[in-house]
Amino acid sequence: MPRFLVVAVRLVWLLQLLLLLLCSCQLSPQPRASLVVASDLNNMPFAGVAEDGTPIGRDVEMMQLLCERAGFALSWSRMPFDQLLAKVEAGRVDVVCATLGITAERSRRVLFVGPYFDTEIVVVVRVGDREPQSFEDLGKMRVSGGAGTTSQRAIIRDLPDAIGVFDNKAGGSPLFRLMSREIDAAVMDGPVAAAVIEQSENKLRRLQQPLGRERYALALPKSHGAIAARLRQALDEMRASGELRALDRKYGLAGT
Repeated sequence: MPRFLVVAVRLVWLLQLLLLLLCSCQLSPQPRASLVVASDLNNMPFAGVAEDGTPIGRDVEMMQLLCERAGFALSWSRMPFDQLLAKVEAGRVDVVCATLGITAERSRRVLFVGPYFDTEIVVVVRVGDREPQSFEDLGKMRVSGGAGTTSQRAIIRDLPDAIGVFDNKAGGSPLFRLMSREIDAAVMDGPVAAAVIEQSENKLRRLQQPLGRERYALALPKSHGAIAARLRQALDEMRASGELRALDRKYGLAGT
């Protein structure tokens, strides 16, 4: 066979092979990029774990829907709340979804996507005439707030005369600590306060005036600008469609 015919046959064969490869790439679904989402999974109804260890809760469902819209696969990484910000800032995880409030200091460290939920920071006290009735009554009293949280910041900023209690080595619940008189008041987010008051069977109440507003958002490393943009668009779509509102209602969070 003449040399030019051999070359032509080889070229045709190579073109056919390239076409087959292109077709197979188009027909085969491409694997989705996976996001590692960190949470303490210890704050129902937002996030917790079922008996079999499966993550559950309002924020868990929201993240699943967000990732589906934005084209990401999703895996959860459970860790203590006080480690979350440092891990995402260092890029050890892709997203933190753990009722993390937006603050100016945190915004210098991470990218925020949101807010996805707005609530109040409130003070819970025991019921009784001799118990605190206002912020002014909390001077020299023991007021608890989670270490490293916006509750701790609110106590330091707005209750300077109170005795801030930010360690909880025994791990007691706010309900137990208040009823055992370990503390005189507890500062927490609105949904948590509502649950604690309900569990107390009318032995606890919240002070009427809130200490401030709390806006929960997703936190990402500063290097994840493109991922943040995709999640932000998906979150905006969920808000516009009413899906976020529906999740709030499903988990009894409407109005908190």
